[in-house]
Amino acid sequence: MDDALDGLSGFGDFILLDSLRMIMENKSMRYEYIHMDDVPLREKLRDIDEMVKYAESNELYEECTVLIDMKNQIIENNK
Repeated sequence: MDDALDGLSGFGDFILLDSLRMIMENKSMRYEYIHMDDVPLREKLRDIDEMVKYAESNELYEECTVLIDMKNQIIENNK
């Protein structure tokens, strides 16, 4: 993931990379994000889609897998 630092093109990329790091390092944060009610479903899915796009463009495939799993859990919890 540190190689992705080379591709940072701005503050938005820094935020995405920092969010990815926190998600990958802290499983309890993943759980909390999936189950929190403070953030609307649409916003959660948009955020994850942005992180997936960033991870794909930087070839962070393990991160993509975790994010897609989170997205599926969010959708399942909101049925």
